[in-house]
Amino acid sequence: MSLRSKRLTITAIIIGSIIISIPCLFLYGEAEVPLKYNNRTITGYNCGAVTNVSRDLLFGYSVTLLLTSLCGIFALISLYSVILRIIYKKESVRKKNNYGQNVNVKQGLGNTNNPDGSTYTDAESYSTNLDSTTTSNQQQTNEGEPTIKENKSTVPAEIRTRRKSKTVQILCRIMHKHRFFIMFFLIAILSCISYLPRFALMIAGSVISNFWDELTDVEYFIALCFYRGYLLNTAVNPVIYLVFDTDFRSSCKQLCCRN
Repeated sequence: MSLRSKRLTITAIIIGSIIISIPCLFLYGEAEVPLKYNNRTITGYNCGAVTNVSRDLLFGYSVTLLLTSLCGIFALISLYSVILRIIYKKESVRKKNNYGQNVNVKQGLGNTNNPDGSTYTDAESYSTNLDSTTTSNQQQTNEGEPTIKENKSTVPAEIRTRRKSKTVQILCRIMHKHRFFIMFFLIAILSCISYLPRFALMIAGSVISNFWDELTDVEYFIALCFYRGYLLNTAVNPVIYLVFDTDFRSSCKQLCCRN
């Protein structure tokens, strides 16, 4: 995609968003919300549908916003799927190249350091065997017979530590390998949670004229939290990118250090 196409796409998205948002200026405004507490009625104000607006027009606009949101979510999922496919292809090619280079390096080191053909692929096991042999030889020299009780007592602890470390390494490797999939999945789920309940409440408010008046205080508070759910998406999205995207995190660090 060329730079010109990117600019045209962004411009079209901005213009389309402005066109879709213009009816909000005429369909929504300041609405009174009566709250009852200890036999007292408190009148609050909230951004809601205007009373003198046609319900059919309000319902059609709410459905249009819902369909637009669904199209945006599906477009987001499709775009992320294409990006993931490209990333996994590049990762597979890179791993094949690195594997071939590592095999060549190991073969060269084995031929240079071990002429008899014996190689050690695990440096930790080699050092453990070397320490065990040295301890056994020292005990044979001092006491005349080998004793390996101390080594036997330490082997299970070393094995358990090694297994735990390997498990952590496997989990970290899986998280690192699939970090982009996890990141895109969380972003898509967060978008659904943030926007779909809001549009559902907008449709309910357009169909039922006194929808907000019939809610209790607790129900009104819960519904208002879902209605303002888009704020959650705005606040959490940068955190998700900071956790999973290393390039974005390094760019933020450079920007903060520069300032």
